[in-house]
Order: sequence, then C-alpha cells, then structure tokens
Amino acid sequence: MKKSMISVALLLASSTVFAATEYPENPVLRPLTLTDGTIAIGGALAWGEENDDKRAALSLNAAYGLTDDLTLGLGNINYRILARPNNGTGLELAVGLGVRGYQDSNVNGDAIAYGTDLNGKYVFDKNIAMTFSLGYVKWDEEKLKNKDEYRYSVGVQANVAKDWTASANYTFRDLKDFTQNNAHEVNISANYAYSKQTDLGIFMGYSSFDALENGYKLDDSFDRVAGVYAAYRF
Repeated sequence: MKKSMISVALLLASSTVFAATEYPENPVLRPLTLTDGTIAIGGALAWGEENDDKRAALSLNAAYGLTDDLTLGLGNINYRILARPNNGTGLELAVGLGVRGYQDSNVNGDAIAYGTDLNGKYVFDKNIAMTFSLGYVKWDEEKLKNKDEYRYSVGVQANVAKDWTASANYTFRDLKDFTQNNAHEVNISANYAYSKQTDLGIFMGYSSFDALENGYKLDDSFDRVAGVYAAYRF
C-alpha cells in the first residue's frame, strides 16, 4: 500500500506536468502523458500505519516526455493511444508498463511486481473528469511461486475552488495465489496549482491488503497513510 498510495499521489502531480504555454493550467483538462521534451520531478512524504507499526516514508519520482504521446518515468513507460482534441472534452486512453510494487520477506526473499495497464480519462467539462484503469500484475517471487494480480480502478477529478482540484480513486485488487483473495484501496487527494510549473498537494489512503497475512514484512506496506507531495516541471 505504501508504494501504491505514494505512486497515486505522484501520478496525480506528474500527470499535470507539461509545457505551461501549451497546456491548460486546469488539472481536469490535463492529459495523461507529458509533452515532447518536458521533464517532471516530484516527491512525496507520507506517514503511515500497518498493524500498529507507524513510520514515515519518502518517495521521489521523475519523468520525461520523449514525444507528446510517450512518457518515460522511473520504472514506468506510458504511451497514449487516444488523445482528446486540443485537450478538450471527451475520452483519452494510454497504456502503461513497468514496476507496480515491492514486498520483502524475512524467509522467502524479495517479491517485485511488474505490470501493464490501460488507463483512461473522460472529461465531461472543464470542472469534472472520470478516470479508470484496468491492469495485470505479475509478482516475481525470489523463492516462492510467482503470483498474479488483476487491478480495477475508477476515480473522479473535480475543481472545487480556484486552483484547487480534488481527486478520489477506488481500486479492487483481485489476488491470485495470495493468502487473501482480494483487497480494496481508497485514495483521496487535493491538488493546489501553486503556479503553472508547480503543484502542491495532500493525500490520504486506506488499503485492506495485509502484508503479514500474505507472508511479507511490514516495511513496504501501509493500511492507512497520509502525506504531502510537490511536483515541478520544466
């Protein structure tokens, strides 16, 4: 949960990273990929709890727009297959490939999740948009049998005040070969467009994925988390 929640927060920030003179400042209208030649950097500081174990975590992210439709990130690639004309209303689609998670075990070694997904955004008007994602994840276990997972997400973005955009996202995790059969995640955030180049935000999240029950250490999971993030583009 720790890495996925922070990733969601950074995604909400980094997906708003483009050439300010070419793309709208309004986060609801912003595309899923970076523009050609744009560099985005971001970071998040989170405070979380898992089974009464409380700790902080720092996460950093960077991405580069190789073209208007292809974005390279740290451990992730996104390619837009359907664009909205002039970043207006309508449907936008992108496919992603990369690292989707990490877990560690004292006995069974590391587990790294690699996955691919289809991400979508439908903009109703300049103030509200729906997001969704369908993904497949392969957990590469160091010593145990590899595991599979399917993720289904739906969310909403809405402008709630001048320069403030609220987002909410729900993810259902269909777990294969785990002790748990499934898990649920809920994430909410508020993004403040400090300037055309800078976004600041806060986020909260909950996950029912139990690391201990599934044989992992607590170091890489939170069931409850809250934090702040910042993103800058140039």
